[in-house]
Amino acid sequence: MLKKEYIWLALIFGLVLGIRLYFAFQTPYFSEDAYFNIRQVEHIRETGLPLFKDDLSYSGRNFLFQPFFQYILAFFNLFMPLNLVCKLLPNIFASCLIFIVYLIAKEITKSQGAALFSSFISGFIPIFFAETVNSVSVFSLVIPLMFFLIYFLIKINKDEKYINHFVVSIIIIALMHASAFLLIMAFLLYVLFIKIEHLKQNRAELELIIFSTILVTWLNFIIYKNAFLAHGQFVIWQNIPKELLGQYFSQLSILNALFYIGIIPLVSGVYLIYKYIFKKKNRKIYLLMGFALSGLFLLWFKLIPLKTGLIFFGVIFVLLFSKFYSDSILFIDKTKFSKYKMVFIAVIFLVFIFNSVIPTLSYTNRVIKETASKNEIDSFLWLKNNSDEKDVILASLDEGYLVNAVAERKNVIDKNFLLIKDAEQRLEDVKKIYTTPYETEAIPLLNKYNIKYILLSKRSMNYYNIADLNYRTDEKCFELAYDKEVKIYKSLCRMEEK
Repeated sequence: MLKKEYIWLALIFGLVLGIRLYFAFQTPYFSEDAYFNIRQVEHIRETGLPLFKDDLSYSGRNFLFQPFFQYILAFFNLFMPLNLVCKLLPNIFASCLIFIVYLIAKEITKSQGAALFSSFISGFIPIFFAETVNSVSVFSLVIPLMFFLIYFLIKINKDEKYINHFVVSIIIIALMHASAFLLIMAFLLYVLFIKIEHLKQNRAELELIIFSTILVTWLNFIIYKNAFLAHGQFVIWQNIPKELLGQYFSQLSILNALFYIGIIPLVSGVYLIYKYIFKKKNRKIYLLMGFALSGLFLLWFKLIPLKTGLIFFGVIFVLLFSKFYSDSILFIDKTKFSKYKMVFIAVIFLVFIFNSVIPTLSYTNRVIKETASKNEIDSFLWLKNNSDEKDVILASLDEGYLVNAVAERKNVIDKNFLLIKDAEQRLEDVKKIYTTPYETEAIPLLNKYNIKYILLSKRSMNYYNIADLNYRTDEKCFELAYDKEVKIYKSLCRMEEK
């Protein structure tokens, strides 16, 4: 007979996955950023190799990234439709976080109730839920694996059989995403806390941390060597143009954290960090604190994107909440208010529903509505069927991946700036083409990038705050080739220099 806790975990998993899939299948399409991974999966399935050299992005460039996640999706694509793979698998991966949070919380608290409550909360972290539900995001797998690594590190102190699990997991994470550096920083802070508090350092644990540091540093140097040579220290900011840095690497604020993480995990997490820095000692809590403080450091100095940092924070603070919750229940049991314990639990649960579950559903609904519409996809399909394979299509920054994946044509710009030497200039030129009122300024720029078609969607009009191309009145130079919800202009003129 199954234990009651397993039944509860299965129910929580089913609920979280069901809600995720409900949102994911609201649209047959994906968030714009998903189409980079979709193209990679298609290329791996067809050739067995990732698309490192791409003739379409920026009209021709090289990519640098770790392709392990795309290989996993490509494997399942061998016997499942790609659309189903990209909708289903990332949401299954992300939903598995509840099992990992349960295991870690139970190790920290020794309380089944606190562990179950925390696993339920982990299923509704607003930022993690919304950002992984329809984006084919590598974080849907990276985050659960990273916290599995924490669990293995905790268990190593009791049983060295977990060493092999740890080694395999850190290799996979290092092959999957550069955010493995956050792990390394967290582990080093954990070692520092152990030294400061004069706690005994497990030798196997220390050796694994050293191994992880060397592995992740070496592997990322090998993969991103050319990026380091091309951009120097600016590779940390992924060569993102200065105009966009504020959007990607925003300053952390309390309001952001409250909305994206939830008030209960945030407040309880901050309290626990204060308590175990100044009053108590607990090596398991120090491990979580290492993650929290390394994330805070990286966010404060804008070394990782805000949303990435908040995803890590969200899970860490849920785990810290489990300790806060179990300590609170133990405290109440020792007082005259023990008969009101269920009232306390009910209040915490209701606050969580209103401050985490409802914001999660609201935020996710907004993300789904911002997904490319059928009319937008139809316009890209029109380009695929009515333009030449060598034509360059101008679209807004957010639509660059769609030009490559759906229209299967060359774009001028997209969100992957690594190894792009003229990223700043391209961003400025694209903005000018969309916003200038002068034909004499637009045509030389169109010629510069050999642009044949200009796509004008509601998304690009909102992005550049325009209603139309102001210089398109000369039909000899700008033919309106497609006119529905999206407009597509064909560029016909050239301006020769004397």
